[in-house]
Order: sequence, then C-alpha cells, then structure tokens
Amino acid sequence: MENGRNQLFHRMWVMCALAASLMGSPVLAAGSDREAVYQSARQLLAADKAIQAYELLSKYELEWSGEDAFDYLLGIAALDGGEPGESIFALQRLVTRKPNFAGARMELARAYYDIGDNELARTEFEQIIADDPPAKVVSAVSEYMAAIDSRARAYSADTRFYFDVGFGYDSNAPAATAEDIFLAFKLADNNLEQPSAFGQLAIGAMYNRPITPDSQLLLNLRIDHRSNHLAHFIDPTNVDLGIGWNWKFGRNNLSVATNFVASAMEHEQNKNSAGMTVSFLHRFSDAWSLSSFVRAGALRFKEEILAVRDVDQLMYGISLNQTFSGALMNISITGNSDDAKLPDSTFSTKGYGIRVANSWFRRGGTVYFIEASASKTEYEEQFFEMDREEDVYTAGMGVTRSRFPFSDWATTFRINYSEKISTVSLYEFERFEAGASFRKVF
Repeated sequence: MENGRNQLFHRMWVMCALAASLMGSPVLAAGSDREAVYQSARQLLAADKAIQAYELLSKYELEWSGEDAFDYLLGIAALDGGEPGESIFALQRLVTRKPNFAGARMELARAYYDIGDNELARTEFEQIIADDPPAKVVSAVSEYMAAIDSRARAYSADTRFYFDVGFGYDSNAPAATAEDIFLAFKLADNNLEQPSAFGQLAIGAMYNRPITPDSQLLLNLRIDHRSNHLAHFIDPTNVDLGIGWNWKFGRNNLSVATNFVASAMEHEQNKNSAGMTVSFLHRFSDAWSLSSFVRAGALRFKEEILAVRDVDQLMYGISLNQTFSGALMNISITGNSDDAKLPDSTFSTKGYGIRVANSWFRRGGTVYFIEASASKTEYEEQFFEMDREEDVYTAGMGVTRSRFPFSDWATTFRINYSEKISTVSLYEFERFEAGASFRKVF
C-alpha cells in the first residue's frame, strides 16, 4: 500500500508541476514574485520538506486562495505536512471550480482517507475511476479502495461523548406577548414578555457501528437543560434517545431514524414526543446536492388538562445545497400538519416555510454563518371565534471557531431575532437572543 502511495505521490507531483505551469499563466502575468513563491514551494515539496512548503504558502492564503495553482500546491503541502483538514479546504475549492482536474481530486481523496472519512474518500476515488484514468492510477486507487474496505471490516464500534455549556441573554424568554390585556382579561405575569439572562448545559453520546462498508448503525443520546435567571417557570429539560441506519450507494445516501424525547418544564415532566424520519440525499456533482425528508410523529402531554394539545404530526421538506469556493449555501422548503387527537381541540394545523442559510469556511477551521427563515401556520378551528393564522420570521448570524479556547474545543457565538405575527394578539411576540456556547468532544 505504501509503495503504491509513494509512486502515486511522485506521479501526482509531476502533474502538480505541469498544472501549476499550465494553469498559472494568468498568475505569471501578475508578477514574478508569485511565481517565485510557487517555485520555492515546488522545490521544498521535491525535497520532502512539506511542512516548510505549507508554512511558506500559508502566508499568502488570504491573498491568493481561489487561484488554481495556489490551491493545488497548498493542498498537497498541507496534506503531506500533516494538516489534512487544511488540505481539504484548499482542494475542495479547486475541485469545485475544476471538477475534471483528476490530480486535485486524487489529492482530495487522499486527504479524506488520511482523516479517516472513508465514505467521502470512497466517493472521490469512485469518481476518478469513472473518468477512465491510466492503468497506474487505477491500480493505486484500487489499493486505496481495498484499504477502505479492510478498514470497514475491521472497524470496531466508535463511541464519542460531548459536553456543551453556554450562556447569553434573551429579551423574551417565555416567547410571550407584550400586551397585558386580552379580550378584556388581564394576563398573569407568567404569560407576558420577560427578559432574562440564561445558562444552558448539554451532554451527549454518539455510537457508530459499521454493518457493511457502505452502511452504519447510529445511536445517540442527548440530555440538555436551560436555566432562565428571571423566568425559571419555563426552564426546559429534554432527554432525546435515537437510533438510525445510514446506507450509501453511489452518489446517494438513504437514512432511516427514529427517536423519543421526554421533556420537562421546571423539573416536572410535561410531554413526550416520538417519531420516525426517512431522508434521502443525491449528489449531482461536487458542487450540487439535493436532499429530502419525511417525518411522522406524535406529541403527547402528561397532564389531562393539556391533552387538548395532543397531536399526530407529519413533516416533510426538500433542500438544495451548493458548495462554492470555501462556502456552502442551503435553501430548504418545508411543510407540516398537526392532527389533533381530541375532537374539540383547536390545535389542528397546516403550515409551510422556507429557510436560506450560507456558511463560509476559513483557515484554521473558523466558520461564519448567516440564516433566515419564514413560516406560516393556519389553524383549522377558530380561537374564541377568531380565525387563527400565524407568521414567524427569524434571522441569525454567528461564528464557530475550532480549537478555541483550547485545541480540542469549539466555540460558537450567535445572535438571533424572531418575530411572530398572529391574527390572535395573545400569541404575538418579538424576541432577541445573543449567546456563546463551548463544546468539547471526547
């Protein structure tokens, strides 16, 4: 295996030099300094000094990333310099722009293989084979594919644990109206808008057992709690237990999962929910993919007085994803319906929504993101002889920093705004949240 990889590296090195020369013609026009840096990087790589080549090229990433020759050289230097994650960022940019560049795709597959992501590595290697490469490349790829299959067969169950802690400010912790009078009745304080600082904590475990090289059994457990300093009466606690199965075939992914959630409010259990979700994803190319899901579930409240809110639920949606150079865009359209269990309930609904999100990936594992959504819910029954219809709008933005504040932690800073407009003023509200969360995976 190692002999095949070494032969592959030297062959890819020749391709790199040729590609840098051919694709770099517009770069040369930009000045000799840039070509001098590229030449120095090539010489360092040829001398097996990948770490020095990576350190040299990294100085120019903000300025030159997005150029074919630079991304290719940086990807190889990072990969052979022991930074496969950074290599993936650079090579993904290049493969997205030039999907037929076999050399870059080969290095990207190697990077996925080195970080242990067998399925993404397999996808890239399969694409290389589909392009009818030379016999030597087929031989090298076959060695990698055999190694991936061997990994999958020998792979024991993987269990990971995580710990999340966060804090922030919520301008309307109960998500309640600001008006204290409804239909001539004065509302209790607990039914009114109330700001509060909050703290939150979550612990969880994820278990992954391969069944075949292309499918896995997944188990997860999550326990979370949020404490609102000035509104403890709505403090939620949730225990979420799920099991799923994922199967990859070609450019497709199919998964089936079911979960059960027990929820408490102010330390007293108040409801349970359960459901099954079937989802499907198809990759049209390295840049485009389409996913869809259908979920059927049930929501049941513990107290008899709240049984009027018991519903059977159906949710469905479709999402379009596009990968740009160092960015990912997602557009999702969803629909849902709740079917009330009691005949005199006013909680049967139908709704639909749209969500748009974009993430930008930067060096060092930093991710910037923005998102916005809009949804409409129509209630089938009147509320105090009023037709009930609600529109909800949300917007958020933030940043996630990997390896901060410590190398094995990730930190997310986020702000969100939401507004509900309803034909029944009792249910209208505005809400602003700002907070930070810190995650460690064991």
